[in-house]
Amino acid sequence: MTKAIKWFYWLLDFRFLPDKLQNWLFGTGTRIIEVLNGFAMLGFALVFGLHGDEIIKEDLYGKFPHLYPKVFVTILIMVAIGQLFTAFCHSSRSNILSGCCLLWSALIWFVISGTFIAAYPPLSTGMTTYPLIAIICALAGRNLIKNTQQAEDKKGGK
Repeated sequence: MTKAIKWFYWLLDFRFLPDKLQNWLFGTGTRIIEVLNGFAMLGFALVFGLHGDEIIKEDLYGKFPHLYPKVFVTILIMVAIGQLFTAFCHSSRSNILSGCCLLWSALIWFVISGTFIAAYPPLSTGMTTYPLIAIICALAGRNLIKNTQQAEDKKGGK
């Protein structure tokens, strides 16, 4: 592995932060992201489940029919419930599952942002907000899984 790649991973892992801040970020901070993400997905699913037919008629949401709205809502609900369930459990296994839910969420948010990008013009907040949410979910999920695995390795090594 080259130095540039090692440096990039070091940045992604947030290892440059002080230990106290890392502990908060990977504990409480990630838990906040998990809960907010779960509720955001449930909200998105609820709005689309109840009024998707009317929303799709708007120009801005014109590309959403390509996502098969009923299947899309079902996926959102499943991932959101999984995210919320694992967010409130405190075990290594639930942390790994929650990290996986965050990674799936990131993919879903990227797809949502893609529908807004495909509907361009006009410019919309969906073109910037959802990719940002996706990046936050992806980083939080990746680091939650990685830090949980490292903590388990330390326990096993003692």
